[in-house]
Amino acid sequence: MSEVKIVATLTPFPEHIAAIRKAAQTMVPLTHQEAGCLQYDLHESRAIADVRELANEGAVSFVFIERWKSEEDLVKHVAMPYHDDFLEILDGKLESLNVQRLTAL
Repeated sequence: MSEVKIVATLTPFPEHIAAIRKAAQTMVPLTHQEAGCLQYDLHESRAIADVRELANEGAVSFVFIERWKSEEDLVKHVAMPYHDDFLEILDGKLESLNVQRLTAL
């Protein structure tokens, strides 16, 4: 089976940034314990309106960079009870949720 790479970007409404940050941070140690987890890193990002001015003044997002041993391992992760709890916390608090599968070129 081949490795699966995922990037998930969560952009909360401004009033929910702290709650989403806390919930996202809770996911990291739980997910690191999963046998199929190769990488599960959380980053906080700020949108940059103009690449010539690299000020961190834009919207806050949380970015998960994930690597899984196999598709089966990713499916197991999504089925974890704490993953369901996380999705429940996110409900109604996000401006956007973007999940992408990466393929190396």
